[in-house]
Amino acid sequence: MMSDDPILYVNGDYVPLSSAAISPLDQGFLLGDGVFDVVSAWKGVIFKLDEHIERFFDSMLAACLDPGWTAEQWKDIIIETTRRNELRDATIRFIVTRGVPKEVVADPRNFDATVIVWAAPYIFLADEATRDQGIRLMISSTRGFPADSLDPRYKCLDRLHSQLVRLEALSAGYDDAIWLDHAGNVSESAASNIFAVKNDIVYTPAGGILRGVTRQTFIDLARAAGFKCEEVTMTPFDLYTADEVFTTSTAGGALAVREIAGRQIRRAAPGPVTVRLNEDYWALRESGANGTPIYD
Repeated sequence: MMSDDPILYVNGDYVPLSSAAISPLDQGFLLGDGVFDVVSAWKGVIFKLDEHIERFFDSMLAACLDPGWTAEQWKDIIIETTRRNELRDATIRFIVTRGVPKEVVADPRNFDATVIVWAAPYIFLADEATRDQGIRLMISSTRGFPADSLDPRYKCLDRLHSQLVRLEALSAGYDDAIWLDHAGNVSESAASNIFAVKNDIVYTPAGGILRGVTRQTFIDLARAAGFKCEEVTMTPFDLYTADEVFTTSTAGGALAVREIAGRQIRRAAPGPVTVRLNEDYWALRESGANGTPIYD
């Protein structure tokens, strides 16, 4: 059972949340100048930790933010932070910011990174009742960042874009929203990737998205189950006319969608393909495959 005052790793020390602190001058706070990743543990096993760290290293490299740690060092700190919180089912976030600038006029090349690892009990994007009946999505008026502005493959701290989309959806009475790219093609939602099923073929947007580790897991599971799975350009029309729609994320696997922008999805949510793939996902999690034990 996790303590009321969980332990975080912050810049070389394990400290209680109640005393953890970063400087108000930290560039992560002031500018959103940082990258992060989120991995999850289930029954004492962290799922696809290597893949998450690889994606994290891509974000750090592209953002010129590498604090000099090896992948093994990151893994050790992530595991130890989770262990110190006595968690078996966990959501674990690891963060690097550019830290406090060394000069009044900050030179982003000259920095001492801030490093934080935070483990918390596992979370689902929706409660059990909502997962059972499916969520309602709207099409946001906010567009995704184009690659020539901020490539969506950066998993960066600047999440105002996502927050505005969530506020728009919740204020309109929806559970969440998806955004389109500047050509009107479907991209993703604030915290998940999206899939559509039509005539038992599984589709997911090909570009303009964060390359989700859970997304790739569902692509692999669909193909292993004998479904054709295609990464394609999709418009809202493809979602409106789909037999099934679901989202995927580290926070719970697949989440069925029952309605998009006022259109009821053709099959009752969750549909049979969604159910099958989500069962396969959790069977994979339960098996310990692609897993890193926390307590061995």
